[in-house]
Amino acid sequence: MKIVLRSHTLSRSELEAGLSLSRAFFPEAQIEVEDLSGENNAAGCGVGIIHIDIHYPDTPWQIEGSFRGLSCGTKLGSGKSSVILNEEQIKFILSHPYAGKEDKRKFLLKRGLLSLLAQVTGHTPPWGILTGIRPSKILHRLKEAGYSSEERAASLGEVYAIREDKSQLLQEVVDIQQPFLEDMKSHPQDVAVYIGIPFCPTRCSYCSFPAYSLKQGREPLEHYLQGLGEEIRTAGAWMKAGGLTADSLYLGGGTPTILTIREMEGLIALMMTHIPHREAGEFTVEAGRPDTLSEGKLLALRASGVNRLSVNPQTMHNRTLQRIGRAHTVEDIIKAYELAREIPGWVINMDLIMGLPGEGAKDIQETLERIRALEPDNLTVHALAIKRGSKEHEQGSTQNLGRELEGMQEDIMAAVRSMGMEPYYLYRQKHIAGNLENIGFAKPGLACRYNIGIMEERQTVIGLGAGASSKIVDPRDFSLVSFHHPANWQVYLKRWRETQRKREEAEKSLAKHLHPLY
Repeated sequence: MKIVLRSHTLSRSELEAGLSLSRAFFPEAQIEVEDLSGENNAAGCGVGIIHIDIHYPDTPWQIEGSFRGLSCGTKLGSGKSSVILNEEQIKFILSHPYAGKEDKRKFLLKRGLLSLLAQVTGHTPPWGILTGIRPSKILHRLKEAGYSSEERAASLGEVYAIREDKSQLLQEVVDIQQPFLEDMKSHPQDVAVYIGIPFCPTRCSYCSFPAYSLKQGREPLEHYLQGLGEEIRTAGAWMKAGGLTADSLYLGGGTPTILTIREMEGLIALMMTHIPHREAGEFTVEAGRPDTLSEGKLLALRASGVNRLSVNPQTMHNRTLQRIGRAHTVEDIIKAYELAREIPGWVINMDLIMGLPGEGAKDIQETLERIRALEPDNLTVHALAIKRGSKEHEQGSTQNLGRELEGMQEDIMAAVRSMGMEPYYLYRQKHIAGNLENIGFAKPGLACRYNIGIMEERQTVIGLGAGASSKIVDPRDFSLVSFHHPANWQVYLKRWRETQRKREEAEKSLAKHLHPLY
């Protein structure tokens, strides 16, 4: 199925701003801008044409559009252009506070597409015209610009067409994040440090991250740890010289707990020796696979200073675990969690995924009930996003649970809140089921600082290891410079020094502007 965007008044670059929103209505379609050669211009069986014209700033302001073609035997549109938004409606929309950075014509294109495609499909995405990863950024900008809560709510609804429940969710998240972000801004020399271990026991079917299996032996991991150790020493020396201190450490992957106790203790000792850090700072380790945990390893992690642990079942159904390629059972999850819970002094997070292959609303509710009995401190609820490169994508799995998941979101939110948790961060992804969102919940006072900083892009993060990203954030306006390590661990070992040089140059440039803050 193919959808083509066409216009007489919009340039190709302007039309491209509508691609992501169009995918929210037609997630399985190939969507493209009109080819000037005319080869993709014919509507017909399996091909749909979206025609949209914007008259702005020329008067009279209006947006016209039509949709035709697409389905064989199903008439979704007449093809006749009609006024989607008139001048009065456009003026009303533009009269509200706007926190976006794109120009007004691209913004109006999205509003026009939203109205047109909602008429065509009979469905309006819960996030309105927003397709970005971090919707809470908009609300933070509006709040910092001095707009009242009423003005912010009106902007979310009238400008961005966000559904009221999503608007309320955003406002709740932003209020919880506020003290964390104020603290980060007042301490610009505090940073987050992420260290990646791109190895797993097996590859999950929905995963597109190039995590490497150790089925053929541990030699690749041992080689990788040697190179990673070099980067830790180098980055740590640079941080000390620049007066940077980590207030949160995050050991992620992959599956970091695939390391032996000796390897884990050695890596953490190296981190603590070379990376300047707050003694009482947050230190998270992803223990995503319960089959990689033992009592000895958990005790070693806690003794090494880890104070936040993520044990990720994804589902509490054995048939699904087997289908997605995880080499453990629900019983293994419960055993690992109970072992961790017996050790005092850390926050325990669990991850769940809605929309896994073969699962419906009833399965998700059953999983939530089993999680409730365990009483974790944090719970992260993901909506499945099937990415290019994952086995589910390769096998053509659509797992189109979108409407069902959207319909039961209220029940899921109520279930998690009944566990004494509140939402403290959220983000969205391309190809996410139901055009929904991933939400992190926490019991009061137990929110993850690292997650808030990295999702809102309000704090510099130093990413070490294959596939890790670094973001140098200017605390004055939150502009940033990003650097990314190669995902392939072998390429990373050859090229990590290039990224380190870029980090040093960016931080040095920023420090000059911020003196005497630094």
